[in-house]
Amino acid sequence: MAVQLGGGIRTAADAVGLLDRGVDRVILGTAAVENPDIVAEISDEHPGRVMVSLDAKDGEVVVSGWTEGTGLDPAAAAARYEDLGAGAILFTDVDVEGQLDGVRTGPVERVVGAVDVPVVASGGVATVGDIRALRDAGAAAVVVGSALYEGTFALEEAQRAVSA
Repeated sequence: MAVQLGGGIRTAADAVGLLDRGVDRVILGTAAVENPDIVAEISDEHPGRVMVSLDAKDGEVVVSGWTEGTGLDPAAAAARYEDLGAGAILFTDVDVEGQLDGVRTGPVERVVGAVDVPVVASGGVATVGDIRALRDAGAAAVVVGSALYEGTFALEEAQRAVSA
């Protein structure tokens, strides 16, 4: 089973240490936004094994628990991180995250269109139809949290919906 690890990784040395110990992919958020070169530094030693997490609110990348705006456009930021060696992008649409009100495909399509690496979409999934919509928007994978927790649908149902 592939293991991805994110949260609290602040230095390239920490990330490389995790990758050297067998983690398949590290996920960087605030650290990558504050120091984009960290992505290149890690990727030089472990190509394709950095996923950059971009959380967007009102069309702007936010950090520090979604409390600080950065002025960065999510699609432009994704392209920059791909150029620095990111192997994937985790894109969270904070405007709909955790609300179980459905997804917005437009922001996801913009990020997907800006890069050639896989984009994992997160935020707003309430139905199996939302998962299909994100797949159709180009997402390589989807994060589902609240909908599974609340029992809106079963994991097996979601897997069947996108494998058909």
